[in-house]
Amino acid sequence: MPKIFTAFAIVLFFFSLHACVAPNKLYYFHDKQPGKDTLDIATQVSAQTIQKNDRLNITVSSTDPALTAYLNPFNVQTSTNSSQQANTGYLVNNIGKIEFPLLGSIDVAGLSTSEAAGRIKEKLSFFYKDLFVNVSLRGQVYFMNGRSGTPIPMINERLTIFEAITQSGVQDAFDKKNAVWLVRERNGQRTYTRLDLNSKSIFQSPYFYLQNNDLIYMQPGRFSSFLSPTSPGRNIITITGAILAIFIAIRNF
Repeated sequence: MPKIFTAFAIVLFFFSLHACVAPNKLYYFHDKQPGKDTLDIATQVSAQTIQKNDRLNITVSSTDPALTAYLNPFNVQTSTNSSQQANTGYLVNNIGKIEFPLLGSIDVAGLSTSEAAGRIKEKLSFFYKDLFVNVSLRGQVYFMNGRSGTPIPMINERLTIFEAITQSGVQDAFDKKNAVWLVRERNGQRTYTRLDLNSKSIFQSPYFYLQNNDLIYMQPGRFSSFLSPTSPGRNIITITGAILAIFIAIRNF
């Protein structure tokens, strides 16, 4: 009988490892209560601006598309691969300017995309009437943890950190959500910030909305290597414990 109890104790130990991690370290914003928040609070109102080495999508349209086709060289559909497509668009050079057809060099660094569109439209109005100009960032952010990493395209300029983590597809339940590193390069400076995704305070953080080229690093937790549902080690431990328990139980009958 003692051996049977030993077997059950072994199995119970393996299955109780999950309980060793406090819930407030496993769950996102565990201290948040149902309610309402005000969007775009003071700490989050800084609009994303165009930086050196960014790439821009710029589309100029009018009532006669043939008239403005010359101004849209990157909008032609081609069979290029994804890596070549990533290098299309207008590159903001190291002095903050782009080279635009007909207009030449235009200073866009430090402007929002809507401000850049207004500047281009104003300059083109000398040659054309009734134009529509749209400017958007060909941006992306990067998510990493202890196992892999992935670039995430910015489909809009209000990409939140939770949207990026969801799109990454590589997060682990046991990663350290209360010690997430975010690295941001803006205006010639690199900023390193640690975020606590376990806390409701993340919703008021100036880093809740991501910016182009942000790097997110989520550190693996103590149990990530063998308690993760995708970890081979967890399956091996569980199967080994079950076999050992069955073997001991059979020997005692």
